[in-house]
Amino acid sequence: MYHDMRVEEDFTKCATRLFAVLKTAARVSPGAPRHVYLDIQGHRNAVGGFDADALEIVREFLLGFLRPYLTEITTPLYRVRNPEPQREDIPDALNVLDPDREHSYDHRDLRVRNRDSSPDARRSRPPVRAIADYLGLDEPICLICWQAPVERAHVVPESLGGSNDVRNFALLCPRHHREAPDVADAEAFWSWVDYACERDGHMKWEGVDPETLATAERVGLPIETRGPVRKSARHFDRVRDELVRHYGWCSEDFAGGSHWGALMQEFHTVMESATSTHFNVSKKASTEAWAFEVARRRLRDGVAEHEAGNDEAAVSSRPSVGLAERTMGKSSNNDGARSLVDAARRVDIATEAAALVRGIIGSAGVSSAEEVLRGIQEELADRTAQLDRLHDELMAYDVCRHCGHAIARVGDASWRHSAAAPMSRGCRAASFDRDGTWDDSLDRAWKASPPRTRR
Repeated sequence: MYHDMRVEEDFTKCATRLFAVLKTAARVSPGAPRHVYLDIQGHRNAVGGFDADALEIVREFLLGFLRPYLTEITTPLYRVRNPEPQREDIPDALNVLDPDREHSYDHRDLRVRNRDSSPDARRSRPPVRAIADYLGLDEPICLICWQAPVERAHVVPESLGGSNDVRNFALLCPRHHREAPDVADAEAFWSWVDYACERDGHMKWEGVDPETLATAERVGLPIETRGPVRKSARHFDRVRDELVRHYGWCSEDFAGGSHWGALMQEFHTVMESATSTHFNVSKKASTEAWAFEVARRRLRDGVAEHEAGNDEAAVSSRPSVGLAERTMGKSSNNDGARSLVDAARRVDIATEAAALVRGIIGSAGVSSAEEVLRGIQEELADRTAQLDRLHDELMAYDVCRHCGHAIARVGDASWRHSAAAPMSRGCRAASFDRDGTWDDSLDRAWKASPPRTRR
């Protein structure tokens, strides 16, 4: 059994694939001696040794976990035989846990995460040959499609804090360089390269003569010369396709409603704080798909904390207040929008009061403050219920038939986008321009051509 731990594989991916190879070998040749050969490409630290992921695979996973089920293990660090008889009771599944969140991106604070914890302080980019040597390539070719010429692609962009260390570079052809994500998480970049290797693996065999392909197939090497069908050339369809194939989204994750507005707000927070642009390409499907996934994790963690017993006062997170304020600014005589804004402001005041009294209890231990806090929390719960009731009575949600993003309205006011979505400039449903100012011409066009059905 042979496995090459490529630079785009982290510990989880490599461990999962090694385990899958072991299960396949046990199923195909039960009882036969099993020998594992592991190569490692990249995965170097500041002093030239293997990084934490590679060492964990070699020392902990292979030697500590898989060794009883193998006869011999060969790695770049050691070659060892199992002194005991090879076991056949291989577990049915492999569960990789990361309780300390060491291998996951800090999506709560959106901090930049480089793979190299101690990068080289060089100012100029390393030569292509040095990057190829680090990646384990005999010649400079694209990591994804094996084509040339290649370009030097930053894993974490310089604009986000990425270094010019050789470990912060990949070699990609011009096409894949322009598709690669520009994000603050190095592991997300390498994960996308791994995903693109599977998606565009058929491109590796372009130009190879038929005799070589036939020889490879005879020795059992699986060759796929046709790639997956891409459903559409539209930008959001490409984002959706990547969310489904790479991040595992399902149809429920794309359902419209109030949660979509909150998701869009988090999406723009992530885009502004943890992404950048490259080649003057303002919209990349890979970058936006990553931002959507991180936004979903941020929302999910917020809900999970609340359900786990967070004793903070519960407040509606629906994007009603900002929309109502924009509607009231546009149409000052809109009573529904004014009522919604007033209710939300009362809830905010009650929330601040609850936090203030809670601070008094924590610092001074005033027993009477508990009664005050209890009364404020009851008032807050009552006003939050009023806000939710007003929200349900006044707000309506739908999906824009021009750009596919969430739209909403307060009462009988015009339909508005719930958030400043990356919509097409020609979308007639747009009520504000990219700089946040209202666009009367687009608003008039929207009123002049109303949708077919709206509730």
